[in-house]
Amino acid sequence: MTHHYTAIAERYIYPAIDEIAAGLEPGHTLHKTPDTNLFGDGAALDSLGLVNLIVAVEERIESGTGKGVRLVSEKAMSRRQSPFRTVSTLAEYIDELLRDAS
Repeated sequence: MTHHYTAIAERYIYPAIDEIAAGLEPGHTLHKTPDTNLFGDGAALDSLGLVNLIVAVEERIESGTGKGVRLVSEKAMSRRQSPFRTVSTLAEYIDELLRDAS
């Protein structure tokens, strides 16, 4: 993950992970690394956990940038590979959305 994507993860995704991880069941962990699986095989989040993470990230983006970015969209769902797979893919997708919103 490049420095730019790392900054996005640190600013928006990792604080949301902290918030969501506090509510996870004992024995489930959600690490703050670029390769952390957010959803799918081996991930600590179920579908509701992913929704909660997405909402928390969207709120942080809006409060940090003043831009109302919606991570779940037809654009996201129509991709061959989901932007919600890992922290890294989510950071790349957020960067793309923020550039498009400028």
